[in-house]
Amino acid sequence: MTTIGALVGLFIAIVLIIRKVNPVYSLIFGALVGGLLGGLGLVTTVSVMVDGVRDITPAIIRILTAGVLSGVLVKTGAAYCIAQTLVQKLGQGKTLFALALSTMILTAIGVFIDVAVITIAPIALAVGQRMETSKLALLLAMIGGGKCGNIISPNPNTIIAAENM
Repeated sequence: MTTIGALVGLFIAIVLIIRKVNPVYSLIFGALVGGLLGGLGLVTTVSVMVDGVRDITPAIIRILTAGVLSGVLVKTGAAYCIAQTLVQKLGQGKTLFALALSTMILTAIGVFIDVAVITIAPIALAVGQRMETSKLALLLAMIGGGKCGNIISPNPNTIIAAENM
């Protein structure tokens, strides 16, 4: 597939999404056009698209699951209760550390950073609201914790980086 085909397909998908076409259909159509313009042919393009979906599905499922968990934490008030307990037990000075540590632990056991941040975010927002801390500080604490957890994580990227060193 040529670079031009890929770029045109991506451009088409973005334009369709901006025009409020369902993102799934936009991405499928953009991939189809990109493959055909890139010279793959219809059968090969569809085969590549199916293989791509197969490869990405586990990551999508993890992110959706984290989103559902985050929604439950917010809707039930559990995030606020956890935040309140964090602030009471650790004191206001250590709550950012607790958020970083939580994200680190999640990524250390193999959860990707984006999923870990999505999972911890409702608690972080509740803590931030209670402590009047900026969202940027909360995000930096979670990302920092996630990066620390990535160092010891069994994720494929960490293993490859260790092998290359």
